[in-house]
Amino acid sequence: MVSKRTHFGRAGEYHAMSELLLRGWNVAVPVVDVGDDAFVIDDRDKTTRRVQVKTAKAEPIEGHTESSGARRLRATFNLSRQQLRTPQAIELFYMLLVRLPASWRFLVIPRRDLFQMREAHVATARTSPGRRPRSDEDATTDTLISAVDVELETNVAHGWGGALDRYLDRWPDELWVVEGGPGSVGSGSAAEPPMPPSAGDPSR
Repeated sequence: MVSKRTHFGRAGEYHAMSELLLRGWNVAVPVVDVGDDAFVIDDRDKTTRRVQVKTAKAEPIEGHTESSGARRLRATFNLSRQQLRTPQAIELFYMLLVRLPASWRFLVIPRRDLFQMREAHVATARTSPGRRPRSDEDATTDTLISAVDVELETNVAHGWGGALDRYLDRWPDELWVVEGGPGSVGSGSAAEPPMPPSAGDPSR
């Protein structure tokens, strides 16, 4: 894999868009990028979501090996504090893409969930070496980026001191599979209202 930062980031964006298209969402990319990498649209009723894609290469954590012999991995993502803490009428979803040697793994996390995780992490006293992340009130113009280290162990993920398993290679209910509507073929071609899956729906 070549070491070209711009190519790597764009590869992640196209992978994310491909997965969303395969779920039936239409994808629109802003001509001017002011923080949102893509808008995804359910063409049946024009329900719209904002998606911010972040990509990072997985690096092995020295000295940590699973019982299966696989190594624990870490990927670091830099997030805008302002974007993370600001709700909008059209909510934002972060798609964090972790690049393994020959494949991708992903986490799709609603902004509100990720913001709450960061707030809890900032408020928790540290028991390990290193500095606690700065709160938004302490942030200055040169600290507007907040980094989250995501650690992976097969089907377990952690970040900002909390469990991220429920987001690993899974889709939230708000990004349901879009069945039928414009562009579909067969008996399901008629436009239908969205039917978000329940938490136990296997289509997730």
